[in-house]
Amino acid sequence: MPRAHRIISKGTTDKHAGAIGQLNAPGDYILVVRGIPRTIVMACPDGCGETITVNLDQRTGKAWHKYERNGKLTIYPSIWRDTGCRAHFIVWYDHILWCDSTDLASVTIDESLIETVFNSLPTDSPIHFEMIAKLLHAIPWEVLWAGNELVRRGRAVVVNKNNFKRSSNRDIPPAAGGCINLLA
Repeated sequence: MPRAHRIISKGTTDKHAGAIGQLNAPGDYILVVRGIPRTIVMACPDGCGETITVNLDQRTGKAWHKYERNGKLTIYPSIWRDTGCRAHFIVWYDHILWCDSTDLASVTIDESLIETVFNSLPTDSPIHFEMIAKLLHAIPWEVLWAGNELVRRGRAVVVNKNNFKRSSNRDIPPAAGGCINLLA
């Protein structure tokens, strides 16, 4: 089966076992909710036929964050399978951005968010993009991409990979790519 480029909700359930039988195509997913969102059960979008379980419950250890805006799902950080097909992808507004492709090159960030991120950057000590996202109530991917765009424009510098501050120098190289997995 070919790779999916979108995820498709198949609804919610209160049991993990009840979700698996409802996944028909790569990228299909079901949200498991018992009081709070617990997991996302997804047919691997790589088309390998396996099922992925994404933990959303911070009480059980390392967990992903789920953002829903305008009825579309974003998951942070990326999903990186270390077994099976070894798929590595980002779920962003129901789109699947493959980390081994040029998908990230097509991401466009709103100019007003870029300015908001710039205005949030300190001039002295760098701040991690996740902290900026938390302060702005923004999706971390978008803050990271906005920070990288500011670096590309010479308005910010990146320090220690994911920390940004305002630039005092206009001759700054662009930041590295946007796929990271902080759960590793």
